[in-house]
Amino acid sequence: MKANTFNICPTCIHRDTCVLTTQKSQVWSCSEYDESSTKVNQINIKKNAQPEMAMA
Repeated sequence: MKANTFNICPTCIHRDTCVLTTQKSQVWSCSEYDESSTKVNQINIKKNAQPEMAMA
């Protein structure tokens, strides 16, 4: 059987402790999904890390 190319489990930070399913090769959507480090997340963190300007 061909592997699901849309499987999200390999990039989920909960993969090792997940008890929602044993069929991890078949998951393409999950309400408990938290993505591990990616370029998109790193870019968003850099944008949000800028200091706020304050008026004195």
